[in-house]
Amino acid sequence: MVILKVASKEKEKEILKYKKEHNISSPILFEDDAAVATAYGVWNTPQTFFINREGKIVGRILKETDWTTKNMKDLIEYLLKEKK
Repeated sequence: MVILKVASKEKEKEILKYKKEHNISSPILFEDDAAVATAYGVWNTPQTFFINREGKIVGRILKETDWTTKNMKDLIEYLLKEKK
């Protein structure tokens, strides 16, 4: 599983500072033209997409999320067990 964050290039400096302060290891794609955001229909943030092994969107969360809850852990485990 890969977690990729997408952010506006104009906020790169403050986002990198936040990433360092909170020891976030996942990669961040900074874009100038919002091509990825537009392709996925993102108009507000944060949003999370779950994309399966075939590249199909299988879920979407439209708000901040506590990734440490049992429900989120169960969801991630389920998605990781999806057949290849």
